[in-house]
Order: sequence, then structure tokens, then C-alpha cells
Amino acid sequence: MRPSSSPSDGLLTGLSGSPEVDTELDDPALLRALLDAEAALARAGADAGVLPAPAADAIVTACHPGRYDPAALGRAADAAGNPVVPLVRELTAAVPAPARPWVHLGATSQDILDTGLSLLAVRALDATGRHLDAAVDAAARLADTHRGTVLVARTLGQQAAPTTFGLKAAGWLTGLAQARDRLRQ
Repeated sequence: MRPSSSPSDGLLTGLSGSPEVDTELDDPALLRALLDAEAALARAGADAGVLPAPAADAIVTACHPGRYDPAALGRAADAAGNPVVPLVRELTAAVPAPARPWVHLGATSQDILDTGLSLLAVRALDATGRHLDAAVDAAARLADTHRGTVLVARTLGQQAAPTTFGLKAAGWLTGLAQARDRLRQ
């Protein structure tokens, strides 16, 4: 992962430090999630009778990520403050004229951005969960292997009564297992 002062190749590049998870968080994934949010908004509007079904169908069809350039949207986002504004502009241009008034109906850019980022987080859960499972297993092995390995304990930076490395690893195991369980919930 790059230091925060380094330039980034993408909006969320290297966020997790795991290529498997980062694939779920890259610019094409973010674009797909934003378009999924716009498509769901159109479908929900049609289902609720707020917008015509043909307009919703046109919007959903135009929400194909291959139609849009994430890098160009990222550059355009500088002026707008977020990538949703230029995306909505391009999405509106991509649908037939009768559907244009219905694009992004009732939503703010923040609504779409928050929904898209939430979709990214959900989509990265499986890969993140596999990493947590591996970390839990590794901590359990360390706790078992080193349950008798004595080491100096510390309290407030001062040497304390000896403990075992296995007990330290068991503490990591507990924290990792709790995090995994909460993430699954």
C-alpha cells in the first residue's frame, strides 16, 4: 500500500493491500456499483409507478459499465466533487430523449455514491472473509504451537510477570474471530 501522500492510479487503489480484495474495490468495480445503484433506482421507480417502465428499461440498458471510461469520469469528478455528477451526465446522454428526464430521479449524488460504496463493501466481503479465516487459523496454530513458549510480558511499557507467546496469539485469535463473526453478521 502506498503512503497517503503518494499519487494513486485509481480512486481506491491499494486500499486493502490484498490483490483479491482490491479487485472488488478498483475503479471498474466502483463504476459498476454506481451504475448498479442507478439501475436499481430506475427499476424501483418503475415498480412504484413513479416513472414509466420504458424509461426505466432504457436507463437499465444504459447502465452497462463498458459504455463509460472510469479514468475520464475520475478526471471530470475533480470539477464536480464526486464521480456521480459526470456519470449522471453521461448516463443521461446515453438514453433516448424520452427517458432523459427520468435518469437519477429523486436521488442525490451522495445517495448514489453511498449506495455504490456500500455495494463495493458487500462485494468485497467474501474475499475479506477468506483472509480473516486464514488469519484466524494462523493465530490458532500459533496459540497451540507456542502455548508453552515463555516470553516477557509488559504492562504500561514495564516488564511484568512472564506470559506465553501462545497466550498472546490466543488474544489475537479472539479479536480476529470476533471481527470475522461481526463481519458475517
